[in-house]
Amino acid sequence: MLVLVVTSFSALLTSAKFSTGDRLLLCWLFVGAGYLLSAVRHGTRLYAYLDPSVVLPPVAANTLLILQNVFIALALLLFVLAWRATGLTAPLSPGAQMLSLFGGIAVGVLAGGYPLMKALTTTNADPVLLVSTLGDIVGLSLIVPLALPALAMRGGLLMHTWIYLAASEVAWLAYDLWWAVQPDATHVLEAFRLAAILFAFIATKAQRRAMRA
Repeated sequence: MLVLVVTSFSALLTSAKFSTGDRLLLCWLFVGAGYLLSAVRHGTRLYAYLDPSVVLPPVAANTLLILQNVFIALALLLFVLAWRATGLTAPLSPGAQMLSLFGGIAVGVLAGGYPLMKALTTTNADPVLLVSTLGDIVGLSLIVPLALPALAMRGGLLMHTWIYLAASEVAWLAYDLWWAVQPDATHVLEAFRLAAILFAFIATKAQRRAMRA
């Protein structure tokens, strides 16, 4: 709960550093909104342990989960598009960049393919599971495009923003893979979740530090 709240407000603070029309404004705004919704959802579950009469209705909880996945996926996609708009390229040949992009998509599909097929083939498929899985696939597929800007900058403060965003998605990838293998090992799953959120928090700090410099 603590890292969710701190990360969401740090991302919203970072978005406030940009002006209307800046591409990164929406990127950080969506990151902040996504983690804030996650904090609200987990916060109500935590409060329910203290007062069982206060339980978030399933429709509301599912809506928060869907919006969280949509906001984070949109944020990562906008980060990639913002980088593409600069016209800078990574120190790789066009063929290598394309191959790495397809590799990232393949990793995302492989990691999220099983739960996605399960959601699609199950009778009365849960739309929440479907949206959540699709959001994971989008995020995991963007690991490589998020890491390429860090290679292109070859050092410097701004490089850290992109590398920590990519690290956050790698941690989410580890979370998904471990969940597929050992879904009952909740302590390990929470460790991966904590790492993913903390990497996102460090990315917000890195962005503000680069802007100050």
